[in-house]
Amino acid sequence: MSQDFDVVVIGGGSGGYAAAKIASSRGLSVAIVEGASELGGLCILRGCMPTKTLLETSNRLRAIREAEEFGIQVDEPTFHLEALRERKSRLIEGFKEYRVKGLEKGNFSLIRGAAHFTSPHTIEVSDHGEISAKSFVIATGSDERIPPIPGLEQSPFWTSDDIVQMPSIPQRVVVVGTGAVGMESAHLLQGLGSQVTILSRRHPLISSVEPAVSEAMEERCRDLNIDLVFGQGLQEVQHDGEIFKLILSDGSDLECDQLIMATGRAPRIDQLDLEKAGFEKGITRLEINEHSQTSIDHIFAAGDCASHLAVVHLAVMQGEAAGENISYYLQNKELRATWDSRLDMFGIFTDPEIVQVGLTAQKAKEIGLDPVSAQYRFDDQGKGEIVGEKHGLVVLVAERSTGEIIGASGMGPHVIDYAHTITVAMAHRMSVSEFLKIPSYHPTLGEIWTYVAEELEDELTSS
Repeated sequence: MSQDFDVVVIGGGSGGYAAAKIASSRGLSVAIVEGASELGGLCILRGCMPTKTLLETSNRLRAIREAEEFGIQVDEPTFHLEALRERKSRLIEGFKEYRVKGLEKGNFSLIRGAAHFTSPHTIEVSDHGEISAKSFVIATGSDERIPPIPGLEQSPFWTSDDIVQMPSIPQRVVVVGTGAVGMESAHLLQGLGSQVTILSRRHPLISSVEPAVSEAMEERCRDLNIDLVFGQGLQEVQHDGEIFKLILSDGSDLECDQLIMATGRAPRIDQLDLEKAGFEKGITRLEINEHSQTSIDHIFAAGDCASHLAVVHLAVMQGEAAGENISYYLQNKELRATWDSRLDMFGIFTDPEIVQVGLTAQKAKEIGLDPVSAQYRFDDQGKGEIVGEKHGLVVLVAERSTGEIIGASGMGPHVIDYAHTITVAMAHRMSVSEFLKIPSYHPTLGEIWTYVAEELEDELTSS
């Protein structure tokens, strides 16, 4: 096998795979270097797919328990943990098989081993020696960020990697962290029967969405008897072999049977010896431009190691832009492919779901825009009332001078699915009035976007 390529992609997850596919389709010689012991990537093996599989069972159990609202009398459902594990493993094996086939049968070389730079155009791969390339794509993903809390490392705490294995269903759980992993873990285990407490340093509960959406989720958590502890950090962890004792920043303590640390993820780049490639020493994240290009012209990056938002579709967009732009770069042509951060979208698969598309009103103000927003509740919307949604709502944000839609936020049943409606509108830079010309089928949950758009148009015309 040749040890010299046009492009070497370091990392075979979603972003790296997308970059390799595009670059090889442009006639370039490409290699993917993957250091993980198992092919498939974070999303398939330990992230999106297994967690959503587990959440589906949790949500169905919760729906059965709440069936009386719809005139259905049921006994407490019987849950079989081993059956859930088997279903999860079966589905993940199928998803993994599809990705592994793509990696092994793709029009590129697959090299298994850990890589690090030895110069700007060479890397060393374990068991393969030195490999050179005219350009690189770094797509090494991220690792869980575990804070240095006294006693934590000596305790059997869980991270998201542990949860997807479903070792047990603890009676009492404390979740530290209120991002996607923390909130989904809390709702997963509550649905499966655990008593859950969420520990949050901040208030509101979820700062990355509109305040009204965060408040709605707080109300839903209280409905589910999920305890919310605000303004407290975890200062010390004690474990006696069975029970966790958690010392909080105000000196109080909590006891639980299982501690879950959901304190975020950090780019996996420390092992790459990036300074030998020309980067400054000590960087914690690869900065990329709209073309997925780093500060080193021939090195591009995609996904969690470089992205401000760790979501799969963004990693794919960045990877595709990197693969295409490398073909231009190697021909000394202007880079043309871009990924559009205007269309940032992320979801949290709680029950009900939370979604954020584009900017919140506060973020819009911070970057110098003049936003106008409006909100509409599901309990005042036909299909929302039919499905029994009590707390959910959506928020739509527009720029005052143009009426262009610049953001949306929401909590509601399956709201992530129909939030794509707003992504399409934003991609085409539609104004609120233009969006309202598009018909929506009645009665549907997605129809709520037209309701809030009507409210927002009234705000725009009266301002």
